[in-house]
Amino acid sequence: MATLSKPSLSINHDHNKKLAKVMVTGKITYSEYELNQMKDGLKFKLKCALWGEDSGLTGADDHLYTLTNKYFPDASPALVENYKFEVTLGEGVLDEDWGTDEVYAQLKLINLYTLVAVTKNSNVVSHSF
Repeated sequence: MATLSKPSLSINHDHNKKLAKVMVTGKITYSEYELNQMKDGLKFKLKCALWGEDSGLTGADDHLYTLTNKYFPDASPALVENYKFEVTLGEGVLDEDWGTDEVYAQLKLINLYTLVAVTKNSNVVSHSF
């Protein structure tokens, strides 16, 4: 099964405009078998959602926002593909609890033929939104 590696979340917060520019980047590595199958029509869907991390004292992690899905392969399938999600949000979307907020991205890659999925979380960004 394909693997997700190096998911990285960065957030550039503009306090004056009350906006946060979010970027999630990383890599997908496919097997040789999957690469051959993609040439015959196999597709993958990559989902990305932003979550607020909670320590367990206030319950489960909070879903904050879901970005637009990406589909692979592109016109030239490769064993390793880079991905990038970008969105600008109002700072209130990322304000997930009192004080400092802890935000991470959760990525989920789904084989659209077998529906087998792999999930990986990014780093956590701590900031007051």
